Amino acid sequence: MRNTRTVAAYILGIAGLAGILALAIFLNNNAPKPSDSTVIDVENLSTIDIDNGDLKIDWSTYPEYDLDLSENATIAKGGIYHVAGELEDAPLVINAGNDKVKLVLNNVSIKNSKGPAIVCYAADDLVIELKGENVLHDGNKYDSSYDDDVKGVIYSKADLTFEGSGSLILTANYQDGIVGKDDVKFNSGNYTITAADDAIRGKDSVYIVNGDFNITSRSDGIKSTNAEIAGKGFVLIENGHIKIAAGDDAIHAEKNLYIYNGNIDITKSYEGLEAADVTLYGGNIKITSSDDGINGTEVINITGGDIYVNASGDGIDSNGYVYINGGNLTVDGPTNNGNGALDSENGIIVKGGTVVAVGASGMAASPANTSTQYSASIFFDSTLPADTKLKIKKSSGDTIFRHTSAKSFSNLVVSMPEFQLGETYSIYVDDEKVETFTLSNVTTIVGNSNNRFGPGQPGDQPGEMGPGGPNGNDMTPPEDGMGPNDAPNEDIPSPDDQPTPPDGQRAK
Repeated sequence: MRNTRTVAAYILGIAGLAGILALAIFLNNNAPKPSDSTVIDVENLSTIDIDNGDLKIDWSTYPEYDLDLSENATIAKGGIYHVAGELEDAPLVINAGNDKVKLVLNNVSIKNSKGPAIVCYAADDLVIELKGENVLHDGNKYDSSYDDDVKGVIYSKADLTFEGSGSLILTANYQDGIVGKDDVKFNSGNYTITAADDAIRGKDSVYIVNGDFNITSRSDGIKSTNAEIAGKGFVLIENGHIKIAAGDDAIHAEKNLYIYNGNIDITKSYEGLEAADVTLYGGNIKITSSDDGINGTEVINITGGDIYVNASGDGIDSNGYVYINGGNLTVDGPTNNGNGALDSENGIIVKGGTVVAVGASGMAASPANTSTQYSASIFFDSTLPADTKLKIKKSSGDTIFRHTSAKSFSNLVVSMPEFQLGETYSIYVDDEKVETFTLSNVTTIVGNSNNRFGPGQPGDQPGEMGPGGPNGNDMTPPEDGMGPNDAPNEDIPSPDDQPTPPDGQRAK
């Protein structure tokens, strides 16, 4: 327990001290909404091109075959193949033209020291159903007979779908684990993937309907790479249990990343979630990153979910806007002043949900005054250590906020529905009251922000000297909008307007 003198060392500066920077962004009072690519129709996901062709295949019309790997390892025509046995130093090859092929893997072992374990050169659709425990390994060097493009333990030029109640234990010694040159989809199954490079790579998309994943990769965990074709280049996670330890991005989409539900535990990454547009509708998401936790090169849109970020770089970082309409977001951000727990080029617009962000003060950013939910950005006079217990209480004595910091910090940003304009609140550090403030603005600055190295938000203006505090909080944007790369000048939907994801498949 700190004594009174120790607590005094952390006492906050008085709100409104001379030199507090104003929080003014070139936005109008109605915040713009994300680009059309992030405002999606949840019922049919019409803005992205989901290939659900596997759901339309009537497998009862296809012939069935038993395939013993000790006798044959090549499939040249469509059908259902019940695969059994072991295969060493050779792959299972699918070269079926425009036919559809289903592999039912039942306790199969394929270990090819010279190349991939399963390679599909041609098929209309390839579906892999898992039964029992299946083990696939590739070699750490591929034979020269394989194209340079073939870099995965499972490599498919056809749309690739996984299903079944069994498991797949996959070790990629050369580069990638699963490579799909079109769409890659997981309806169910249990996956343990260890990869020398990427674990799961779908060029057009990766769609996880359900499944259990334990991924360890030297580079990216899950990624899509198509930047050219409209509606492609996305990762969509509808449900499942996903655990990732990645050397680079845990989940990366060239264009859009959507998470609707599921449990995602990113225990290690350079950046946790990265895409042009990141949209989080729900789920339980935990991220540990050595750089940014969530990075959107255009837009980050959070409307639901329980999200925790522990980032050494920026906790939430968008080159465009950050929109928070719901959910619970907690960020234990950077300890260095060159990064911030929250970071956005154009503004952080909060209209719902709960936001808690702690980190260094140097680049600390606050929600914009064009938000409609009240926030407080609190600057401490000293850096507080890890495991500091924070509380905020109403004048009635009711505690409305608690957080124990994972790392040292000097800035705290809080936004919650419980905040009310004109209400007085008290801040407690390890159960000792250190400051009282009155919520006087959409975003109220508490303490002295002069020690910041950078602006709280783009467009911030120095405030007037004196107890009146900053002015100019509601600057008018240019008539032509924010610029050629910014979001259109329209209202973002309120939390009540956000659609509720239906149960089950979203596109049939």
